[in-house]
Amino acid sequence: MWRISLIAILLLCFVQINAQFKDKTSQSISNQFITEFNSVPKPGTPINIFSSNSSFGITAKIEQDTLTTTIPQDISIGFNTGIKLVSSPTHFDSNDLLYGSAAIVATGLTFLLDDDIRSSLSKSHSKALDNLGEIGHRYGDLYYMGGISAGVYVGGKIFGSEYLSVTGRMLIEGLFYAGATTIILKTVLGRSRPYMNEDNTNFKWFQTSNDYNSMPSGHCTVAFAFSSVLAERLDNVYASILLYGLASTTIIQRMYSDNHWASDCLAGSVIGYVIGKAVVKYDNMQKGNNINLSAVYLPNGAGINLQYTF
Repeated sequence: MWRISLIAILLLCFVQINAQFKDKTSQSISNQFITEFNSVPKPGTPINIFSSNSSFGITAKIEQDTLTTTIPQDISIGFNTGIKLVSSPTHFDSNDLLYGSAAIVATGLTFLLDDDIRSSLSKSHSKALDNLGEIGHRYGDLYYMGGISAGVYVGGKIFGSEYLSVTGRMLIEGLFYAGATTIILKTVLGRSRPYMNEDNTNFKWFQTSNDYNSMPSGHCTVAFAFSSVLAERLDNVYASILLYGLASTTIIQRMYSDNHWASDCLAGSVIGYVIGKAVVKYDNMQKGNNINLSAVYLPNGAGINLQYTF
């Protein structure tokens, strides 16, 4: 049942992505038609488009957008996004410092409630929460969400949808950079998991054992990184409510299963949310490849169209 529910919810989100892509494509085609119609020359006016047999007629452009030419560009964009993320603390303004301080204070206050929250959830087991928890577990699973992200990216390439492929790229970037941040913190902090039945203040620094990799929650990081990127791309209030609602089920599941303290989940959620939104921001700042080379075919000849964006 959880599989059907999760798939149905994600399909609704991707239908929204597809609808937005169609709107963007339709508008682009309309604008291109208007531009080309307005630029139709008067009878007798010569046309030069780098062809020895140029003549007025309908043109067809073959865009060079293949996996072999765009994947290196996407890797470059992803790498540049990572550099911007790493250097971003040097550009923090007063608002950034305020939000960062608020997140730290909130995590600290939640830390004081860890034991009480764990005790309450241990008494609340039910079939409904079991089913809800299964959805939350899968939604925060890196293999599931990473696979979906890769599928969106490859699907966009195969079907020629730049909007989808860019969305997939951002999802992959968000999961990668947020996940890397969480893994580093897990290893450094070495906090014991609740099921170890040790005090919530027990930190054994620099641990690789899973039993002492509690803070931050990796599942919550994945869930909120995925949701924040997709919410930014969809830019729809209902989709955002749906996506963050799904991510919240991951928070519940990680505490409900006794794998994490509440403060672990809050820390992981903040990391995923902040880095996910930052990835979309920094990725959008990059124009990518400025050179576009395409073929132009005419009734009596052919030519090459070279475009440079600056």
